[in-house]
Amino acid sequence: MKPIILFDFDGTLADSVSLGIDLLNTYAGKFGYRTIDCEKSKGLSALQLMGVAGIRFWKLPYLMCFFRKKIAEQAAQIQLISGIGELLAELRKSDFELGILTSNSAATVTAFLHKYGLESYFSYVKTDVSLFGKKRAIRSARRKTGKSIVYVGDELRDVEACRKTGTPVVSVSWGFNTADVLERSNPGCVAETADAAFTLIRKLAAGI
Repeated sequence: MKPIILFDFDGTLADSVSLGIDLLNTYAGKFGYRTIDCEKSKGLSALQLMGVAGIRFWKLPYLMCFFRKKIAEQAAQIQLISGIGELLAELRKSDFELGILTSNSAATVTAFLHKYGLESYFSYVKTDVSLFGKKRAIRSARRKTGKSIVYVGDELRDVEACRKTGTPVVSVSWGFNTADVLERSNPGCVAETADAAFTLIRKLAAGI
């Protein structure tokens, strides 16, 4: 049985990282944390970024809820990352089941998939995952689908969650973290193009 290929959303399928950073900086004064330099943030983990911004853990649930709503208000502006449509089509032609696992909201993901006619591509969609809740969400996806998983994501926290759950992960360099940062954490499994991601996904899937 082939594994299900689970995709992160922001920075992996959707070109929404810069929007997220812009919103964080727009409301820094309102919520009492420091603004973030977009380029410098690409070398940091989510935990390190929270430290740089001075965001307290106890504020996370409220902030996550607030920014999910703000991003949903601008969902129509979010673009599909170049090459992703072709990647998804090739995976489907190869008889892979596809899914999404994301911290973003159901409203944003639903609007995005509808905009690009991708609703039928994904048999499993889990939204509103807590910032550091991907480990639990991956285990839940494995139970609910009854399949092994190959995960595709753009962040160090994706790699960490997959390592803790024994899940093969393809890191893509076009999202939040840079290729060199991801390579140090996930050597040999970093894709800089959609074609490279397809090759790595098939390779990892074959090894399960």
